[in-house]
Amino acid sequence: MRQKRKTDMKIPVALCVLMAAFVIYAEASKTQTDYAKETAAQTEVQQTELAAETEEVQTETETEDLLKDYPESLVAFMEKYPEATQFVLDYPKYKDVHNEIDISGEVKKGELPLFLQWDVRWGYERYGSDFLAVTGCGPTCLSMVQCGLSGETIWNPYEVAKMAEQEGYYVNGEGSSWDLMSAGAEKLGLQVYSVTLSEEDITDTLRSGKPVICSVRAGDFTDSGHFIVLAGVNADGSIKVNDPNSRINSEKSWDIGRILPQIKGMWAYSFGDTEEEETLYADETGEGTGEYRGY
Repeated sequence: MRQKRKTDMKIPVALCVLMAAFVIYAEASKTQTDYAKETAAQTEVQQTELAAETEEVQTETETEDLLKDYPESLVAFMEKYPEATQFVLDYPKYKDVHNEIDISGEVKKGELPLFLQWDVRWGYERYGSDFLAVTGCGPTCLSMVQCGLSGETIWNPYEVAKMAEQEGYYVNGEGSSWDLMSAGAEKLGLQVYSVTLSEEDITDTLRSGKPVICSVRAGDFTDSGHFIVLAGVNADGSIKVNDPNSRINSEKSWDIGRILPQIKGMWAYSFGDTEEEETLYADETGEGTGEYRGY
């Protein structure tokens, strides 16, 4: 009897050992499976990242190859102003196209149209030392003002740019002279008025129906020199800006207090008036040199 009991006790012990071994094996298998899954997931992520990096390198290389035959100034312009990317890429398609420019669908007397200097209709034309897209913010601003006030469609940006060059209002390597905004504007039938550098005067001028062209320093609109148009006052008191180099900026509402410190010179306009022209405001010191240029 004692021998039998001893044998019976061995069976449960062996069974326990076997079960323990199975549990250990199962856990080990589970750990290995989880590890394998984790490793596979990491590998997949790494492969995806590598593929993306490879594609990016290929894309950059393809882009460089694509743009190597483009004018350097246009490539630099695109890198600086991404909004103009499609315009630059379309250069081979439109560079030799010189169709008659029709802006009749955009012009209505009393409403300033938004013209962009990099519009395909005129942006590939030359203005001074470069493309009108690059150097033509001045003529484009003056075109918006003249067409909006008069309702005429003669003075599109390219026609204004040609007049500016012929009359000596473009300075090579520097851009449009401030004289374009005064003497040049008169040649387009515009009356030019002074505006003081104050929120009240600017707002009152705009509310009287006179748009204001501003020469601005580095800031929200440029990192160098630039011309923009203050086109009016919105219902909430903010300012509507027509930026010839940015549709995005032109769709925003601007606080006059933000724009004011960026202004170097201003000119207000009307069309067909007989009022006596006032002394032009040229800069914040009140010294009207007419010598500053801006793109």
